[in-house]
Amino acid sequence: MPIKPNIENRRINMSNKYFMGIDSGTQSCRAIIIDMEGNIVCQGSAVNEPVAVLQLGWAEQNPEDNWNKFCQAVQNALAKFPHPKSEIVAVGLTGQRGTSILIDKNGHELRPFITWQDKRFFEVGQWLKNNEPENVEKAYKITSVQGWLVQKLTGLFQDCSVYPPAGPMAVYALQAWPDDPKVYDEYGLPREKLMDLIPPVTIHGPLTKKAAEATGLPEGIPIFAAAGDKQEEALGAGVISSGEFYVTFGTAGTVLTSVYDKYPMSKDASYFAFGSAAPGAFSVEGGLFRSHWIVTWFKEEFGRDAIEEGKRRGISAEEVLNEEAEKVPPGSEGLIVFPFWDARPWYPQAKGMIMGFHGSDHTRAHVFRAILEGICYGLRGSMEVISSDVRQPIKKVVIGGGGSKSKIGMQAAADIFGVSCQKAHISETCALGAAITAAVGSGNFKSFPEAVSHLNRNAVTYDPIPENVKLYNEYYEKVFTQIYPSLEKVFTDLNGLTNNIVSATKF
Repeated sequence: MPIKPNIENRRINMSNKYFMGIDSGTQSCRAIIIDMEGNIVCQGSAVNEPVAVLQLGWAEQNPEDNWNKFCQAVQNALAKFPHPKSEIVAVGLTGQRGTSILIDKNGHELRPFITWQDKRFFEVGQWLKNNEPENVEKAYKITSVQGWLVQKLTGLFQDCSVYPPAGPMAVYALQAWPDDPKVYDEYGLPREKLMDLIPPVTIHGPLTKKAAEATGLPEGIPIFAAAGDKQEEALGAGVISSGEFYVTFGTAGTVLTSVYDKYPMSKDASYFAFGSAAPGAFSVEGGLFRSHWIVTWFKEEFGRDAIEEGKRRGISAEEVLNEEAEKVPPGSEGLIVFPFWDARPWYPQAKGMIMGFHGSDHTRAHVFRAILEGICYGLRGSMEVISSDVRQPIKKVVIGGGGSKSKIGMQAAADIFGVSCQKAHISETCALGAAITAAVGSGNFKSFPEAVSHLNRNAVTYDPIPENVKLYNEYYEKVFTQIYPSLEKVFTDLNGLTNNIVSATKF
């Protein structure tokens, strides 16, 4: 049976005052250390090897590299910590969801990770059973990144990333379902090969000596279970109440809000519900499968000179591209990006598209700005559907993720969403959420609202500009929302020609 969280009356090392949060993401691993006021004392990161695409639609990662980068990120943070490591009270652990990992009894990986970006994602159990039965047979457990890391750090076979079982990652939560053999047959995963689930704010266990030597953390420090990465991002941004929405400008673009009174279900899989970072709530989540991944793609394919200029000036290539885009008016002079580089359930045949070119008026800066605007159009659609279905008006929007550093992107969000948007005070809201979880779990705060009030603050607020709102509404309603209905057959035919149909049941 799942372990119930117990965060009341738990006090650990009250004389100490620092908490570490670790986010093992797809592109990198980040670790931060905060104090009792929410100040970031130090942080460290390490970039993972790029995802390997061995076949069209596949996306795999190297386990050894991910573990090495995890350790490097923690070590980099600790190297900057100006106090004795014994003053770090606890560690909160989160990471990318939906990635499948096969390990043996010793925690050794049997194959590369099958990541959440992989087209096999929703049928991974059956795919493994049909294509790699020998690995399924050898596997002691099939788990997520968090479950894998928990085993590495504590020696225990536990997971928290999908507690309670909900949403598309429920394949990992089958152990909390009724013992119906048909359910396990459908997913292709035997019950005994799945890890035990524990809820957020529960101690996974103390850090082992071996893991302490690898990471540099003190042996025995408690490792606290945190929710999945997106739920922890919302917590780190201070979004825990009904009517508050958190938007991520990251690899994926996500819209999240919390629902306390019921488990919400989408009729067309346009959003899912997961267990929230805070016990007793569900985190409703929709958005774009690829968001600022498109920005990275554009930078690498068409911004080589921006990369070099950024190196010369000591700034990022994105900052160079943003400077160029500042000269382009809102609406990108008619250029529109349809940001569905991967299809979504409500647009099952969609393809990414840039439209509206005319003459020689458009430059690279126009395309870059149109990408930022197109991402916001796509996220607006998701936010409106969720707000309507859960019957929660949009009272507050906080935006986090690396893309929130863009002033153009933030202002476009306020104008396209039509509401004021607050920028999270740090870009690493996910790691901050994990640190907040450790602070609550260790008893230094009695509740998440109390912890958020002490440890979270949001920075700049971007208010919508009326004339921009009017312009963007026209582009959104007259053009953007009409693209898929008008071109669905064309998209379908194109998918047939390329033999790369992504069905609504997979993404």
